[in-house]
Amino acid sequence: MLSVGVDAWNLPGDHRGIGRYLRAILHQWHRTFADRVKVTLIVPELLTWTVRSRYRRETNGENFAVVSRALHGRAKLDVLWFPWNGCSWTNFTLPAVATLHDATNFAIPGYAPQTQVIFRNAVAHCRSLITDSVFSATELARELSIPLERLTPVPLGVDLPADPQTSGAEIARAHPYVLFVGTAERRKGVDILVRAMDRVQRHDPSLRLVIAGSRGDGLTGGETIAMETPGFIDDRTLAALYRDAELFAFPSRYEGFGLPVLEAMAHGTPVITTRVAAIPEVAGDAALYVPPDDDAALADAIARVRGDAALAASLRERGRLRAAAMPWTQTAERTLEILEQAAS
Repeated sequence: MLSVGVDAWNLPGDHRGIGRYLRAILHQWHRTFADRVKVTLIVPELLTWTVRSRYRRETNGENFAVVSRALHGRAKLDVLWFPWNGCSWTNFTLPAVATLHDATNFAIPGYAPQTQVIFRNAVAHCRSLITDSVFSATELARELSIPLERLTPVPLGVDLPADPQTSGAEIARAHPYVLFVGTAERRKGVDILVRAMDRVQRHDPSLRLVIAGSRGDGLTGGETIAMETPGFIDDRTLAALYRDAELFAFPSRYEGFGLPVLEAMAHGTPVITTRVAAIPEVAGDAALYVPPDDDAALADAIARVRGDAALAASLRERGRLRAAAMPWTQTAERTLEILEQAAS
């Protein structure tokens, strides 16, 4: 059995993105691969008894051991895994693997450049590097000046809803709505979505926009449209929002993966997105694509899905099939295989 030390420093603070990824893999390791892997959470706090219950709550109460970074050498580990875009600490001698999710902070000027150092730490200190897509592998190899072969793409996954009839969200229940999930930032094309919805609502005023996620730099002009911005929401409410939406719009300009696209498909929601970066790797032939930066094309696509029941039904069916082919179990097993190889 492989004994893996998982860098868990941001587990209590990240409930989207990487946090969702890490929780899903830990859950699958515990539920499906318990005969192959033993997990120890490595945390920055020295007095782990004061924080142990907080970290375990973030993993559905799974009884993982919790060890301080300072004392990780005593934990009889075989390998370390850094899932947070690089090595947040480097005083280790064990074999190590890091997941570098995408190259956003290199490729987009001014996008958290201070975080580049932990990516470079991973390049210097880790035997293996994982990333989310073939696109991200290519981008990272270029930005970090390393051979492409050092990066192994492991696509993220999704769980199909166990009970699609579960009731939930009160948000926008009285009106049909277009859904966007993620930080409302320009990189994700939220400014284009706002402009598209302004066009749509001139002819279809009952259709609202719901943006579920933290507020970013993309919400410009949003005061002119009918829109709800609930901010961070829990998983139950998010599932209900996905399920009840007329469609999911994700006009991103740059994505290392695009997990909300896959989540929307898992809930049977028609998806409109852009054929850029890693998104086609995620959506395949199960989405309706529009050019980036084209609010008129996006508005036309929204109106088309809204008015064409056969198209909407086809997108729902193709989306469910696409999501079913990309389960979290697959992501968890491939990640475990890379850790096993690094430790050998």
